[in-house]
Amino acid sequence: MGLFSGLEGNLEKYIEGFFKGKFKSRVQPVEVAKNLYREMQKNRRVSVNKTYVPNEYKVLLHPEDWESIDSFHRLLILELQDYLSQKAQEKELTLVASPVVKLEKNDDIKPGEMLVKGDFGEAVPVNRELIRQQQKNNEPEETDKKTMMYQPVKDDSSPEKPKTSYRLLVEKGRDAGKEFPLGYYRMVVGRRETCDIVLADPSISRRHAQLDNQNNQYVLTDLQSTNGTYVNGEKISKKMLEPGDSITFGTTECVFKVEQ
Repeated sequence: MGLFSGLEGNLEKYIEGFFKGKFKSRVQPVEVAKNLYREMQKNRRVSVNKTYVPNEYKVLLHPEDWESIDSFHRLLILELQDYLSQKAQEKELTLVASPVVKLEKNDDIKPGEMLVKGDFGEAVPVNRELIRQQQKNNEPEETDKKTMMYQPVKDDSSPEKPKTSYRLLVEKGRDAGKEFPLGYYRMVVGRRETCDIVLADPSISRRHAQLDNQNNQYVLTDLQSTNGTYVNGEKISKKMLEPGDSITFGTTECVFKVEQ
């Protein structure tokens, strides 16, 4: 599961256990998460029927503290974004768009301290795959004002190479016929609207399973779902997928497609 999944009441214990012996900074990931949530609460805006909260967050760290998280900051960013989505849902707060977190170093911040700033970004349709990919590549986000959709930043320095396409095709279940392109980052499958792949099957857990790309191979991991995850009829906890594998979430059957 994600680093910050279901952390109400056990946040410190879970994170401290995960990073024990690995994280040398004076600023701990759990403190970053808690400060982000405080910033979310502090900047609430109440309307007639909804309470809105910022969706864009910037965390400023001392350069030494930044260096200590540099090796895994991309993973941390994704987990912090998922955490904010879950907290907003738990507290019935409304995000104007999917949360985006940026971690930056700043010489004015004292060692061991941080400054968190929250802001309301433009409420445009969000391409989660592009946002996560750009977070990994540390690329700026570009918005086409005419289409109001995020567009990728192209590198014209070298010719484009054909890319392998990875997809999840739903063959049986309420979502039969749907296809979900798989990105090169962690994708969560489940009923919850904040999941990357949302399935309407009531027998599927809110956060049922996750897909991770590891050197262009996908690993499927069950997230302790109620009804389990099956690959080719066998219940799995973690499994490297092969093209054509049949995957079952609850009563929904999918096929893992790979095309050159």
